[in-house]
Amino acid sequence: MTEQREKVVVPARYSRVDPWVISTDTAAEIAFLEAAFQARETPGSRMVGPDGRIGHVEVEIGDAVIMMFDAGPEWPATPSHLRVYVADTQEAVDRAVAAGARVVTQPTELAFGERVARVRDSHGHLWWVHERFEDVDPTDLASRFADPAAQQAMAYVQDSLTNEMSRVR
Repeated sequence: MTEQREKVVVPARYSRVDPWVISTDTAAEIAFLEAAFQARETPGSRMVGPDGRIGHVEVEIGDAVIMMFDAGPEWPATPSHLRVYVADTQEAVDRAVAAGARVVTQPTELAFGERVARVRDSHGHLWWVHERFEDVDPTDLASRFADPAAQQAMAYVQDSLTNEMSRVR
């Protein structure tokens, strides 16, 4: 590739890649996001069709924009898998559970300097909740991952996802 690539113009507020979350009840999903992750609906972004379904709405969590809409009644479920960074993983998980989510992975410290957890909300979306607590030098990662406690933590995180994904079928 040459150094003279096309310049990609991204509108303000958006990133190069932004997620779409499709739910059977987008209004309820927004309420969950507000309670669990302090999300806020972008004023003026909600468009409702003549059938009452949300055709488009945007929600912001920090500097991220999530675009959302209601699924058609005949559509299959399309659960999203999204990562969200928070200040305190346990607090965010507790808020998510209080808002109707189910814990998939308990908050777990991993060798790369993040505490991670997973919750599945009532619409089937899987939220990967991350808290960065330490910047780890890449040259230290191999020795950190060699630690048996780190291996055990990683195995738990991987197994909890495998168990959850096996149960979805």
